[in-house]
Amino acid sequence: MFNKEFRDMRVRFFVMFFILLGTFILLVVMKDYTQNLSEIIRSAPKNILEKFGVTDEFMEKLSRWDFYIITQWYGKNLGQFVPILAIIMAFPVFAREIENETMELLLVRVKRKRLFMVKFFVPLVFTLLSLVVLAVLPLPVSWIVGESLDASSVFRYLLVETVGIFLWFSITIFFSVLFSDQVKPLIVSIALLAGTTALGSFIKPLSILNTYLYILRGELTPWPSLAYTLTGVVFVYLSYKVLETKDF
Repeated sequence: MFNKEFRDMRVRFFVMFFILLGTFILLVVMKDYTQNLSEIIRSAPKNILEKFGVTDEFMEKLSRWDFYIITQWYGKNLGQFVPILAIIMAFPVFAREIENETMELLLVRVKRKRLFMVKFFVPLVFTLLSLVVLAVLPLPVSWIVGESLDASSVFRYLLVETVGIFLWFSITIFFSVLFSDQVKPLIVSIALLAGTTALGSFIKPLSILNTYLYILRGELTPWPSLAYTLTGVVFVYLSYKVLETKDF
């Protein structure tokens, strides 16, 4: 069962991992060109740059390794991919078995509770493993290139991203159990991510719906962290109840 689950997800796992690893390598290579890029950006109208938070102070800080990695890797590249990584890893977990009509065969061999535990936790562990490696990677790289990086900031971002990835993984797993083909869980999860992000961005009282505000800032504040974790747990419970009662 474990081997089958790993075989089913290994392509998604390695593709997503190496895409994000390549993004980090490109980010490190581009660091040397930041100063030239800064001069080009500064030629743009100042009032437009300030609307995007690009001030002279920001551009000066961007030349520093620690500020560059924190803002560009955790605050942009990796942070933006966290919900996407969770959705890509989770959407076919149950839906593929239902669509291929192999769910009945699995249920003959193992009980529904064990099936749910294996199919939920194996992809989740590998998703978290890839996140941990990618989130911690800047620390040894900083040591190799002779730069300093605040380890506490790295682990704070890692905790925040873990909460975010658990939330979106759990939501997508729910849709994967609910629907009978692989396309719907992917589309609905992406649509939900886009919709909640837009609502949270434009309507201030609904800002908690925008999980990117939480992930990209990297602030482990108690209220959003608890709300997102409990929401993830609720979706895990709902997913199990659907699997427990659904006819295949």
